[in-house]
Amino acid sequence: MPPVTVQFLKNPDILHWGFAASLLGEDEYGRWIALPKGSKRWKGETAVGPAGENAVFCAPHDGWWHLHYNGEASRYSHFVDIVTPPRWVSPHRYEMIDLDLDVALRHDGTVEIQDEDEFQVHQVRYGYSPEMVERAVEETAWVVDALQSRREPFFEIASSWLDRL
Repeated sequence: MPPVTVQFLKNPDILHWGFAASLLGEDEYGRWIALPKGSKRWKGETAVGPAGENAVFCAPHDGWWHLHYNGEASRYSHFVDIVTPPRWVSPHRYEMIDLDLDVALRHDGTVEIQDEDEFQVHQVRYGYSPEMVERAVEETAWVVDALQSRREPFFEIASSWLDRL
């Protein structure tokens, strides 16, 4: 599997979370990225502990979201960051601006929106454009509905990519 660096930024040039991963493949939804247990992770320029379990990411072809799916392995089965559309800056690296809002699905089926307070603060601090704010709010509502309605690629498709690890 070809190596891939997954880099989240804060608007637009501040390093945020990063992951050393591998490209699994591509389908109609996006490119699927493997994050095996033990993979390197960092926040800013500081290494943090390795990934604690196998996971897959989906960098969608279209959409202002980024899926982190790890099935039953952690407290959330699904963690969806609201981001600018993932942009491939090279065949081995993609980047996106983290717009703070996250949508998490707990194992009991509860969907929660996280970091709304951070989103309010960062709109000013990082100068989010009106389009970024509007798209982030719309995409958050779409992801909540998609998770509650069990739409793809968030369930069987994500699980099938995770099974490939």
